[in-house]
Amino acid sequence: MRTNRNRLAAAVLTLAAVALSTGTASAAPGGSTGPSSSDAPYLVRHTSGITFTSVLTTGDSVGGYRMAGIPDGLGAYDNGDGTFTLLMNHEIAKNAGVPRAHGGAGAFVSKWVIDKQTLKVKSGSDLIQKVFLSDGGRFTETPGAVFDRFCSADLPSVSAFYNAATGKGYNGHIFTNGEETSGGRAFAHVVDSGESYQLADLGTASFENVVANPGTGDKTVVSGTSDTGGGAVYIYVGDKKSTGNPVEKAGLTGGTRYSISVPALPQEDGAKPVPAGPLPFTLDAAGATKWDRPEDAAWDPNNPNDLYFTTTASMDKHSRLWRARFDDITDPAKGGTVEMLVEGPAGGQDGPRMMDNITVNDRGQVLIQEDPGGNSYLAGLYQYDISSGAIRRIADHDPERFLPGGPVFDTIDEESSGIIPAPFLGAGKYLLDVQNHTKLADKELVEKGQLLVLNVPPGQPLR
Repeated sequence: MRTNRNRLAAAVLTLAAVALSTGTASAAPGGSTGPSSSDAPYLVRHTSGITFTSVLTTGDSVGGYRMAGIPDGLGAYDNGDGTFTLLMNHEIAKNAGVPRAHGGAGAFVSKWVIDKQTLKVKSGSDLIQKVFLSDGGRFTETPGAVFDRFCSADLPSVSAFYNAATGKGYNGHIFTNGEETSGGRAFAHVVDSGESYQLADLGTASFENVVANPGTGDKTVVSGTSDTGGGAVYIYVGDKKSTGNPVEKAGLTGGTRYSISVPALPQEDGAKPVPAGPLPFTLDAAGATKWDRPEDAAWDPNNPNDLYFTTTASMDKHSRLWRARFDDITDPAKGGTVEMLVEGPAGGQDGPRMMDNITVNDRGQVLIQEDPGGNSYLAGLYQYDISSGAIRRIADHDPERFLPGGPVFDTIDEESSGIIPAPFLGAGKYLLDVQNHTKLADKELVEKGQLLVLNVPPGQPLR
């Protein structure tokens, strides 16, 4: 989730072997342990009515397949048979982990089938079976390809890559992500086949996420965020096709990558004020506004012209939530406006701080996850109401585990990530995960982590 971790020695304790059984806790009020999880939820409610259920914890085994650590970006869909499929990035570095089904170690995507009613995990497997790398001209199957730090992810509606009105595009699920590293690559993973394709026309960046807009017709519009100081917010524009492999049909090849350029804000600095918005922007193939660590991005399901994104900055700077509003998302070159919606404090213990991963629900709310980067600050989860501008903290990481002196203390280096709406589980339900950056000696697992279900009662007002 981050490129430079400021880890405090006191937070880590022993970086060598940490037993999986160490630090097992009982569930806090509002928390419950699912039938397949070996530990209670790593998150606890901050606001009454909020509940968490732990679904899987690093090291848990289903049919011999174990959940590895550093879980990150998620995608999920209803199977229509009482189960749902969950896809999970694992943000493992290229020189860590163990060889996966495609032959390479490093980052990978796990695939889980889970019962909707009980949350019992029925099966687990590697999503990626074959890898096709590209130089921009052709795809070459590359056994043993190694991936580096898959971060956030997107599993958009099928309409993002298929236009039912014209029959153009790929009519199936495509899971997208990128490598959060210098010169990182973007990838599209075809869920039905397990084939993964490098998206060379999206360029390289320290990709936090690669998110596709589901309402662009025969056009394919994808935003990519580059998590570095002075990073860009990219917009790729391509055309869906009737022939080719899945990513060629989906319009993920042959297009052009642009950057959001705000003339009134050539460079954002979290230590400095920004001009009052909305600020006009254009798409530029060469230049770009330099943002202070642009992290996650999400399209508004109710307003397809609106893209929300965060700039994380640092603990002594202002972290911000932004909205880019396109004049016409089917013709992104027309540009639009950018507006800052939330500005977190610089310093102190109030939040939101270092805003990172987000999702936008169909009730006009943005769920925001903090990543304080190993600083002495208990990371939380926020809910922002678009129409009123109200924001509230709804959840915290478990202080018994993530504050020094806690009875089952692990580390102060914690973050939640990957949050997505899960309407097939009921109104107000979300899937998300926690990266507990406690090292494990087991090479397959790498670090601790957990998958959870969050319930936010949809009728609760924001105050």
